[in-house]
Amino acid sequence: MTRVSPLHAAALPLALVALAAFACTPPAEEAPEEVAAIEEEMPIEPEPAPSTATATLTTADGTEVGTATFTQENGQTTASFHLTSVAAPGTHGIHVHENGECTPPDFTSAGGHFNPAGVDHACPPTTPRHAGDFGNLEIAEDGSGHLDITTDLITVEDGPNSVVGKAVILHGGQDDCTTQPTGDAGARLACGVIESGGADGMNGMDHDDMEGMDDDGMEGMDDDGMDDE
Repeated sequence: MTRVSPLHAAALPLALVALAAFACTPPAEEAPEEVAAIEEEMPIEPEPAPSTATATLTTADGTEVGTATFTQENGQTTASFHLTSVAAPGTHGIHVHENGECTPPDFTSAGGHFNPAGVDHACPPTTPRHAGDFGNLEIAEDGSGHLDITTDLITVEDGPNSVVGKAVILHGGQDDCTTQPTGDAGARLACGVIESGGADGMNGMDHDDMEGMDDDGMEGMDDDGMDDE
């Protein structure tokens, strides 16, 4: 029979208490500096920039009357039509046409409406409709007008629904949204070929940004800044 000395017997409970205390001790937390260093080492993936395309609309005599901007982001494309000096106020049909050609005087070189799905003509928000159907735009007495439409029927990036290389047509009359295949929108007043990227260095600056830029903001843009663009 093994005999335990009184000294060993007294030490045993102390050892058990120490072991239990060690087991319950939480792990040491990392210092804030160490956490910050780890976060700095982790690469941050930048969000992809939206894809853009633009067109400058001109009349048969070469007068610029407005622009169209297409911005693709998160599976949707926003078409922004900004007209500044259209001679005929009223309601005008506006469409994307299938050919990127704007040969005056009648712009028939732009072909028919852009319609990769081969469906009937209609006006937003009706579906199905041509990918190039954007309905009507109101032109004020001063020749100005603006229209924004967001859709998944077109893209800027490469693909069968890309508007790059197509043409924007402003018509002389109102799109009735029913007559096939054109909406009976009348003659073609202005035309612009859609090209990838921003127009005149204004890529990413929308209609509201332009209106918010005052004379001081324009004076702050020097010749060097313009040359860099």
